[in-house]
Order: sequence, then C-alpha cells, then structure tokens
Amino acid sequence: MYTENSSKEKIDKNFHETINILKKNNIKYWLCQGTLLGIIRDKDLIPWDHDIDIAIWQDNFIKEKIIKIMLSNNFNIKKKFMNENDQLTFVKKGGREVDFNFYEIISKFNKKIAFIDWKIPKNVFCKIIEAISVANIYDGKFKRLIKLFIIFQPFLLKLKLFLISKNLFYQSAGYSHPAEHVEELTEITFQDMTVTIPKKFKEYLKYIYGENWTIAQKKYNWIKDSPSTIMKED
Repeated sequence: MYTENSSKEKIDKNFHETINILKKNNIKYWLCQGTLLGIIRDKDLIPWDHDIDIAIWQDNFIKEKIIKIMLSNNFNIKKKFMNENDQLTFVKKGGREVDFNFYEIISKFNKKIAFIDWKIPKNVFCKIIEAISVANIYDGKFKRLIKLFIIFQPFLLKLKLFLISKNLFYQSAGYSHPAEHVEELTEITFQDMTVTIPKKFKEYLKYIYGENWTIAQKKYNWIKDSPSTIMKED
C-alpha cells in the first residue's frame, strides 16, 4: 500500500470524521483537487486550502444520501455565495469545510471525460448582483463593502431570479479530465488513516494543475490557472 506520512500538521478533525463516515456507509469516493495535491506533493494538507475535496460519481440518489448521513453526524450544509449545484459543502466546528464534488461523464472529441458542473455568474455585473443578493450571508473577501449595499438586496434578488429565468445569469464551469484517470482507485496511508485516491494520481494532477503541479502556488485561481477548466454557456 502506498504511504504518505507527515508530522507537519495534526490530522484535520472533519477530514478524519468524513472519511470514516464514507467508509461506514460503503460510499465509493476519491480525494481530488487541492486535497489530493497537498497529500501527494507536500505529504500534508495545504495550509491555505480551507476545504477538503472529495469526489463522488453522480447518480439519482447520492446527493440525498450524503446530506442525510452528514446531517446525522452533526455537520451542517453551508449556504453559498455561488450556486454550485454539483457540489455540496458541509461545515462543523473544529475542522475544515468538506466539499463533495459530484462528477459525471461527458463526451468530448469521442473521449470519456469526467466533469463537474458548477454554476458561476457570466460576468462582473452578474457577480455583483450575486454578491448583493445574498448580502446577509455573504462571507467573501469584500464582505464589509457588500454589506453596505444590503438595502438593495430584495431588488437585486428579484433581478437575479429574472435573469436566471431568461438564462442570462449563470454559465457552467468546472474541472474536467479523462475519465480513465479516476476509473481505477487505490488506497494509501495518510497520517495513520487509509484514504482512497486515483491510481493514476500523477496523470490526474498534471492534467488539472499543469506541468508545474509540483510547485506550490499560493494565489492559484481554478478558472484562470487550470488547463483543465471547461467553460460553457447554458
């Protein structure tokens, strides 16, 4: 069994608990994105990455099952600034946020591609509307500025819903990679616990983060910097 051990950071409580929950409920998963990157590259969770990234294949019932078992273990669903309907985020005191990413298979150039569909505002104008429409719960970098405009929240929420109804507000974006990168999974030991990762983790990380995936980038932007990001109009 492949082993990644580190003494740099105590294991994250929510990470440890979530992995145990998935095992107990026989849910097939793999670690992905920044969590996998940190474990392989740094033999640790990335200090400035504040969430745990878990991937699961999409089906008709898996989201409801994840919600049920996470809530039963005293996690709460996080209300979000972005409308990411292929991702669920859970929070609990004492550890990082836990992101469940629900991947589907799409066809591109006659190849099977694993893709996650996140909904993001189409432009800067839509981003501003999005932020102010949830000003009461917005917790982003500009939260002090956004809360100054909270008086406009009801109007901009209605405007947002109107634009959504006309398909003028969101576009789809998300990581993509050849499905073969995650068709075979393997277990490794990380900080005295067994976790599941793609067997072709090096190919996966290179595809997601590029040739320089072994070099840490503190200001990484997944939309601009990842060669694997797909942007498409809805």
